[in-house]
Amino acid sequence: MARSVIYHAEVTEDLVALGAVGAGRALAVIEERIIRGEPDKAGKPMRGLLSGCRRIRTGNIRIVYRVDGKRVEVLIVAIGARRDAEVYQTGESSR
Repeated sequence: MARSVIYHAEVTEDLVALGAVGAGRALAVIEERIIRGEPDKAGKPMRGLLSGCRRIRTGNIRIVYRVDGKRVEVLIVAIGARRDAEVYQTGESSR
């Protein structure tokens, strides 16, 4: 079942920061594993302030998202490089 995907407003900035290749890779994973896959099973559950979110890894890029099963929607919260846990801090602070 295809899911409706909603991108947080700041995800555009995250994609720009990754560059064309990184953004393309992240969007391909979103298409394959979230939109056409099973997002509630694909990513690892997160803990702490991001409890309720899941993450998918592709290379050094992390995609943080939340699944709303009642509305069949997935909210992409943040996309970014893992270094210094940057993507997780972004997800906590403003989203």
